[in-house]
Amino acid sequence: MDKLVLSFNDIPLILVIFQSLLFSILLLTANLGRRQANFFLAMFLLAIGLDAFDSLIYWSPSIKVAYLDGAVHIFYWLKFSVYLAAPMLFFYVKSMIDPDFKLHWRYAVHLLPLLLFPLFIIGLYTSLTPEERVLGITQFGLLYKEPVFQMHLWMRHFLYVGYGIGCFYLLFQYKNRLKQHYSNIENIDMFWLQMLIGGFLMIWVWVFISYLLTLLNASQWIGNLIGISGNVFSFVFVNALVLYSMAHSTIGYRRVVSEEEKSDAPEPEKYDPLIMTKLNQLMKDKELYLDPEFTLEQLAEVSEIPVRKISAAINRDAGQNFFDYINFHRVQKAAYILASRNGKTSMLDVMADAGFNSKSTFYRAFKKFLHMTPTDYVDQLNRKN
Repeated sequence: MDKLVLSFNDIPLILVIFQSLLFSILLLTANLGRRQANFFLAMFLLAIGLDAFDSLIYWSPSIKVAYLDGAVHIFYWLKFSVYLAAPMLFFYVKSMIDPDFKLHWRYAVHLLPLLLFPLFIIGLYTSLTPEERVLGITQFGLLYKEPVFQMHLWMRHFLYVGYGIGCFYLLFQYKNRLKQHYSNIENIDMFWLQMLIGGFLMIWVWVFISYLLTLLNASQWIGNLIGISGNVFSFVFVNALVLYSMAHSTIGYRRVVSEEEKSDAPEPEKYDPLIMTKLNQLMKDKELYLDPEFTLEQLAEVSEIPVRKISAAINRDAGQNFFDYINFHRVQKAAYILASRNGKTSMLDVMADAGFNSKSTFYRAFKKFLHMTPTDYVDQLNRKN
């Protein structure tokens, strides 16, 4: 048997392979967090590991010679991993932001590329002679000339980048739906999930750039540098993804009505223009916004108006979501407190007395509705006095 010699470039890939496998087993066997989310994350990591293995065996001549001499098919069939990884990340994010998420037949479209992968193999094998299939293992240029293989490469990059962007869009939708129901969303920690999705998206865009440079016949060392750094980033983010997901496995994401559920709901009743009048009067008389955790459902209970009618009225008449509607009243209260106390009260006290429990939300809302910071507002009051 030929001596196995590993290069420095192989080490990050080997680490990604073993870590992905070990973490997948851990997620599937550990009784921690949500089982469904763990399953999707395990499948994603397993696919990432297989993708790294596919890269390792192709670009490491010593491994080909030492262990895979004559094993032609593995170099082609392993390329299914991208078609599994991308949708699994999407399902993982869905299951993290929606505790009630369940796979439905309509989600089968995400697995369609994976199901069609055998057709790619048939097409590739048909376009290559048996001798060319063997040569393709060492002569990548031969595969580059094949339209079927080129289609796979483009699909690979579009799936990774597209699903990475799609996961960000899921978080964006979730945050917007939260604002339709809650007046405080600061205790919902989505930052770690955004950073991790962003990390993998950065890797995939980075590798895509390397592919484009190859097509443009750019300097080979630039492409190699991008490829090697992409492997190192993969190693870092595989670790980060699992560690952060386990650390945040007990975080309770708030359930909100999904777009699918909205489509199945009955049409709203006839619009009543007096709803906003009643809501504004309640805010003035009872100052319901002073409760930092005030929700749309609580407002519906106090006002005895259905949730759908309140939400529609706030969206239509005020041009706001529930989050902004409540924080607008809190800002008005904060401005009144600052004016009545001549700016002698600390901002933290003003914030708390107006119903805010987050300094960042307080400052953002104040600047959004009064177009200045609380400090500038106090300075303006002092100049008038």
